[in-house]
Amino acid sequence: MPDVSKPSRVVIVGAGFGGLATTKALANAPVEITLVDRHNFHTFQPLLYQVATAGLNATDVAHAVRGIFHKQDNVEFRRATVTGVDWSAHTVELDHGAEPSLGFDHIVVAAGASASFFGIPGAAEHGLALYTLGDAVALRNHVLERFEAADADPALLDDGVLTFAIVGGGPTGVEVAGALSELFAVVLRKDFRALDVSRARVVLIEMADTLLTPFAPISQRSAAETLAGMGVELRLGEAVTSVTATRVALRSGEELKAHTLIWAAGVQANPLAQALGVETGRGGRIVVGPDLRIAGHPEAFAIGDVAGSRSATGDELLPQLAPVAIQGGHHVAKEIVASLEGRPSKRFRYRDKGTMATIGRRAAVAELPLGVKLRGTPAWLAWLGLHLVTLVGFRNRLSVFLNWAWNYVTWDRGPRIILRPEERRAP
Repeated sequence: MPDVSKPSRVVIVGAGFGGLATTKALANAPVEITLVDRHNFHTFQPLLYQVATAGLNATDVAHAVRGIFHKQDNVEFRRATVTGVDWSAHTVELDHGAEPSLGFDHIVVAAGASASFFGIPGAAEHGLALYTLGDAVALRNHVLERFEAADADPALLDDGVLTFAIVGGGPTGVEVAGALSELFAVVLRKDFRALDVSRARVVLIEMADTLLTPFAPISQRSAAETLAGMGVELRLGEAVTSVTATRVALRSGEELKAHTLIWAAGVQANPLAQALGVETGRGGRIVVGPDLRIAGHPEAFAIGDVAGSRSATGDELLPQLAPVAIQGGHHVAKEIVASLEGRPSKRFRYRDKGTMATIGRRAAVAELPLGVKLRGTPAWLAWLGLHLVTLVGFRNRLSVFLNWAWNYVTWDRGPRIILRPEERRAP
């Protein structure tokens, strides 16, 4: 039996859904946890699109990591970027600090993912991703700036200044398209009274023949019909071939005059995965065993978007979704405790509790266990309730609820502000 009299050192890389789940699940374990992230806050990614479309404030979807663990004595937080791991010395290398490395007995890599532009010329330079809080604020700034530019010079309308192309017909793309359509038609139409806001276009581009490909056909049709009814232009079975600052070229030969390209087409594992010197697979995801251990390193685990975790049969990769990361975190915490107590490891089994996507006011699709499929208002209410419950922090839940209530009653949006750091002036 291993000696458990001395706490085991656990380093958890990433304060996303997986990292937080692992840390919380180890609250009563005989371990000393160091949680490392380059930001000092956790981001609730499913609501980033609402920050980008002026529905919520940035602080509504972020919570200080240190505040989350006030009552968990076995946790320390380190704000830093992990640059690598020395596997022989069992240390995590950091980008700065008086102690640029952390020793560990177990390590959990939960570093998340980043946007994947698939090598399309100009996409990385001109496309706006929506994966971090900074991305969401940058997109909100950009959208509002396009309207300010059109208001100052209406001649820009003919050049596509108010054409917003969205690449990717998954949940993020669908949610952004619906939210932008509502923002333009209901809110900015009143803000910019001298501008012909009706000329603003939302164009959703999807390579597949349907939206929301993981969903059932009835949900796919519902989403497409709802978006079309909101004025969103759908380009299904279409692909982007190149991008410039003001043009989007499509495979069909069409060239969109668009000053905005929102990239919701896919993600790849965090670049840290490549820096660890471990085996990676599709999308740069770290290869893990059935128990989520990193191949060749029994003391190391990878979970969430950065990990190539598989279904119970091993036939397919699990989706890069929050529930997969959360359940992976709970499993890894049990594995760490089991290893300390000398018990054998167990296979990770993901339990699919359903998927949802919201499209607009009283418009959503939800597919739940036992074949339950919801559309319209019931799905929308289920989506609202789930996201309120899973938000971190009571203040965040209250703020989001009040914002949603205000938006619903008044048909208004709150934080329609362009916020950029101002340059310091010499005295």
